[in-house]
Amino acid sequence: MCHRTVVTVQRAIEAQGIPTTLITLDVEQSGLMRPPRAIHPKGFEFGHSLGKPNDKETQTKVLMAALEQLTIKQEPGQIHDKEFPTY
Repeated sequence: MCHRTVVTVQRAIEAQGIPTTLITLDVEQSGLMRPPRAIHPKGFEFGHSLGKPNDKETQTKVLMAALEQLTIKQEPGQIHDKEFPTY
């Protein structure tokens, strides 16, 4: 899905009072839209935003890192690089 569309939807959801977190592999494009919260799993391939297929451990770590962003006060547009060693 288009990064612009995703962040636009993210903002609409946030406007209703529901916090969101973007998991992005294209930091440059996502950054242009200034998402409310976002992480970038470093080294992941396009199509594998949560990690390799059937890698439940890494996928869980990525989701937990994304959810953790909900507890941190942030300025829109900050995209946090995250390393996941098992990827």
